[in-house]
Amino acid sequence: MAVPNNPLLEDVIIHPDLPLADALARLDQVGTGALVLCTPDRKLVGLLTDGDIRRALLRGVDLRLPCKEAAALTPILATSELSPQEALQMMVEREIDHLPVVNDSGKLLDFLLRKVLVAGEQPNVGVAERLKRVIIDPACSIAEAIAHLDQAGTGALALCSSDRKLEALLSDGDIRRAIMRGVSLETPCGNIAKRNPFMVRHPLSNADALQMMVERDINQLPVVDAAGNLFDFVLRRDLAQERSLNLSAVIMAGGFGKRLMPLTEQVPKPMLPVGDKPLLERTIEKLRHAGVRDVNLTTHYLPENIRQHFGDGEKFGVHLNYSQEDHPLGTAGGLRLLPRPDKPFVVINGDILTGISFEKMLRTHQKHQAQLTVGVRRYEVQVPYGVIECNDAHIVGLQEKPSLTFFINAGIYLLDPAAYDQIPEGERFDMTDLIQKLLDAGQPVVSFPIIEYWLDVGRHDDYQQAQEDVRNGKV
Repeated sequence: MAVPNNPLLEDVIIHPDLPLADALARLDQVGTGALVLCTPDRKLVGLLTDGDIRRALLRGVDLRLPCKEAAALTPILATSELSPQEALQMMVEREIDHLPVVNDSGKLLDFLLRKVLVAGEQPNVGVAERLKRVIIDPACSIAEAIAHLDQAGTGALALCSSDRKLEALLSDGDIRRAIMRGVSLETPCGNIAKRNPFMVRHPLSNADALQMMVERDINQLPVVDAAGNLFDFVLRRDLAQERSLNLSAVIMAGGFGKRLMPLTEQVPKPMLPVGDKPLLERTIEKLRHAGVRDVNLTTHYLPENIRQHFGDGEKFGVHLNYSQEDHPLGTAGGLRLLPRPDKPFVVINGDILTGISFEKMLRTHQKHQAQLTVGVRRYEVQVPYGVIECNDAHIVGLQEKPSLTFFINAGIYLLDPAAYDQIPEGERFDMTDLIQKLLDAGQPVVSFPIIEYWLDVGRHDDYQQAQEDVRNGKV
């Protein structure tokens, strides 16, 4: 895959000790969006993107400092054995635009740009690779299935015996319903899966597959051979053109981030880098990928940093509006600074990193005709002692170190315009206040269990966990 004597390499390779000011000038010349930091013998040291430099500028870093001070020193790499198609797939999955290629000694062989490889088109995942991701043993626990599904990113798993005989289909919806029923996560996933799912026989054209999926309103279609063994696993999203989701979004990005001091002294919490981009940029990308195009940002602390980075949102594929809170209005009060929405809208806290499906959350909201849907996360607490149950002086029961299960508020909500009308103007009002107000009025408020990746990046430990999860490809 490496291109010998690639002239691009000479342009993008810089010494790690080169001042940031010089690196900025070089980056402007080459137009690649990133530079590769190497020793004189081309040993890779790190990757410096324009995003790294932007964040350094926001932090007030002296441009005379060596560029290695702002670079990612453990970037995602490829080896020389990787094919161009595999490299492109890797870049799509990791959502990166630059991929250094190194040999076994860590020396730079090539520097791949996604825009050059893809020319705006994303590759289809190979059948063998997809099957490897979606097949799971029916005896695996629900907890294992959740982790498997999170990695696969397909919305469903195929439960197969060792010879790939399709036995059942397990969707994230099946898992959510089981969680709401209180089913133990140690239960075999085959117990909650859909037996005898709709499947089709190979061969099948894309047009026929899409028509079947539209007619049945399904997003995954198992394809089997004559013996009933899984041959392919077709995803509706691969066949249908991208469409807009009838949903707008509000990101609450005004918090001070006091628990993350001193990191947030000069940078608002949503703008802290997670991997190679700010947390807020990852949230906006997630919304855009879901088909959300209208995004509103409520700001308060260091709002200019956010505006300078995102502008009107055009470069990020969305249309951005800003509303400034002169004083904190709570997690719901700031919504009244926005024009009244004419369609459902999602509200997400600016410090949330998640892989939630906004489309499925909207479906749940519409199915229950809810005014407000709350994203919830299962949370277990292990009591370290034996618990005694008493009736007056008499002991009536004993549980040895029980595990208590709760559903916690995950900081993601979906509201109907009618719920917006219940928020008072100009005063502090939290989402918990709105939920209680709707419940008191007898209005439908429902929950949506989040089984995908979710992390509240509010403390230093959480921030480090986010960095590790991005580095390991969990996000």
